Amino acid sequence: MDNTNINYNKLNDDWINEFEKTDKLYQDFYKDDLYYINLKYVYINSNNEIEKINQETFLLSGSNKLTREEMLKILKRSRVVNNLNYSLLSILRYNICIDALDIKHFLLYPTEFDKYLSVIKNIDAISFEKTISMFQDLNELIFLFYEKTMDPKEYTNTSTKKIYLRTNKSNATTSKRHNKSIKKKI
Repeated sequence: MDNTNINYNKLNDDWINEFEKTDKLYQDFYKDDLYYINLKYVYINSNNEIEKINQETFLLSGSNKLTREEMLKILKRSRVVNNLNYSLLSILRYNICIDALDIKHFLLYPTEFDKYLSVIKNIDAISFEKTISMFQDLNELIFLFYEKTMDPKEYTNTSTKKIYLRTNKSNATTSKRHNKSIKKKI
């Protein structure tokens, strides 16, 4: 009876080992948390031409989330390049959160999956969804900056005019009569 128990345990071990080997082959297709993202900075000059593109990898302080403070630090340090000031034009988030079953379809028809690119409208914390391990390098934030120009020609026609508000005396007296209020004493 002891011999059958030993053989039975050996069969279980073989089955588990075989499962672990097979599972390692598919490990890259499981969704996992993000701990880093790529940041791209695109600088556009006043002639609407791309002046410069920078890229860096950024380690997130928490999984799947870029905090507001981190975002503000990134924007502050990246707005000046080569002694030129740039203003933020747009922020784009590319977060590939495809399921393992859709990978074949994604590779055959990549234009159908434009839903992974989105515009960030507010400077606030940005969340990312879990991503398949092999696609984690594709997740990124793209910052578009536009060159600030201080050309005096652009500001010559801007002037502030004073606006005077006047009321008719007849309208003022009638409005005083209607706007009186009476306080109740308790």
